[in-house]
Amino acid sequence: MPRYPKLESDLQFVSAFSKLHCANPISQMNISSFAHKQLNRQGSQSNGCTVAERTSVDFVIDGKSLLESLVDVDGGHADYMGCFVKGYPDQSAKSNAALMLRGQSDSEGGRVLIYICPECGDIGCGAYAVCISESQLGYLWESFAYVNDYEEPREVEGLGPFLFEKEEYEAVVRHAAAI
Repeated sequence: MPRYPKLESDLQFVSAFSKLHCANPISQMNISSFAHKQLNRQGSQSNGCTVAERTSVDFVIDGKSLLESLVDVDGGHADYMGCFVKGYPDQSAKSNAALMLRGQSDSEGGRVLIYICPECGDIGCGAYAVCISESQLGYLWESFAYVNDYEEPREVEGLGPFLFEKEEYEAVVRHAAAI
């Protein structure tokens, strides 16, 4: 068990704890830019199979699509829709509350769903989720994972964490929810 020096203030404790335990203390992180763009999935019909057309939101971090980044790092397919979907205001309100940390998370472990099944939106089909926290410095996204409701979450290594400035983050989430 590590031995901690006697510290005279809470600030000294936080500083000492960060140096001992945190690879990337939040106070030393760069602020990432945060935006969104429209994500379109074309509908089709073939041999009795129908693919639903969907318009949703893709988050953009530091100028790059988050969905593309997830697929690049994790592999697999990119056939997901964002958590804000045109024509589904109740789901968008729920996602808005979760992203602003004002509602319940959608998955075990406290992660918030950000990309979901484009056919039904059910977590059982598989989804990408993220742990979100808020501090005086802004909102932190970390511990991305592929989740469903019948297996342990599969961590996505090599992506994040991302720190967003509070006012920009909240404005982007509010605007995205209005799709």
